[in-house]
Amino acid sequence: MPVSRSRAQVVVRAAGLGFVVAWLFSPWLQARIPWWLAFVVLAGAELEFVLRARLGTRAMEPDAQNRRTPGSDDADLGWGELIEDARGVRWVAPPPRPSRPRSRRALAIGTAGAAVLLFALAVRADARDDWDDLTTGEQTSAARRITAEAARIAKRDVRVECDSGYTFTGGESDALGVAFPARGLAFLRPSLCRTLHDLIDGETGDARAGEAIVVLAHEAVHLRGVRDEGETECFAVQEGVELGRRLGLSSATAARLMRARYGAALAERNVVRAAYALPRECVSGGALDLRPRDSAFP
Repeated sequence: MPVSRSRAQVVVRAAGLGFVVAWLFSPWLQARIPWWLAFVVLAGAELEFVLRARLGTRAMEPDAQNRRTPGSDDADLGWGELIEDARGVRWVAPPPRPSRPRSRRALAIGTAGAAVLLFALAVRADARDDWDDLTTGEQTSAARRITAEAARIAKRDVRVECDSGYTFTGGESDALGVAFPARGLAFLRPSLCRTLHDLIDGETGDARAGEAIVVLAHEAVHLRGVRDEGETECFAVQEGVELGRRLGLSSATAARLMRARYGAALAERNVVRAAYALPRECVSGGALDLRPRDSAFP
């Protein structure tokens, strides 16, 4: 039995709104799917239904030679009927379309209102991911802790700054972090600083945390003096286990996130990131194993 257009539209709307509700309460979804995706789907569905309604009759008449005079079969499309009787040929208007029940109008209005409300909540939730949304005191405290953790890995005095102006990261650059070993200075993308702040506050433990931990550890290893990108990444996923624990993750979560990052690095085939490919020695018991006596890796 074919699904009616109106029923399909209701299903798409409900699915889109349901997704936004799930996104608002799921850090896992927030880490992987942008908040505006559901609204793009909803807008596309609305546009598709409008276009299909307007162009449907044209699609039914591909050949001008097959055109015919509208008759009773077309009454549901708004056509009347031509009839011939004693008074001649005349056109009889179709019966008036029944008005939509108020309940359906109320449902449409309620759906639209819910969409607007969820849209506002999603924007607000997304804004909380901004580094600049934090107070000056919160930024200072987070930067101090991030710097202390980097110094612990680098085994020297260093300074880590959050690149709010996107001078070295983001913007036209895809860099998540950059280090200047000679100056003992590193910059992180602001979104990573925000994730690390949230992690310190115990607010997140998802894939975004894994990425932020590895990037911080990566730049700290550079500040320690390691220049090769592949070796640095290898050391970073290993340092990231203890770093994650110190920042508030459980031992199991920290190890799981770093194993996931290690696996992703092994599977990396992007030629742009060829320099970051893990060396063959980056295995348990290999020359780059920081804890060769520990069977767990990284």
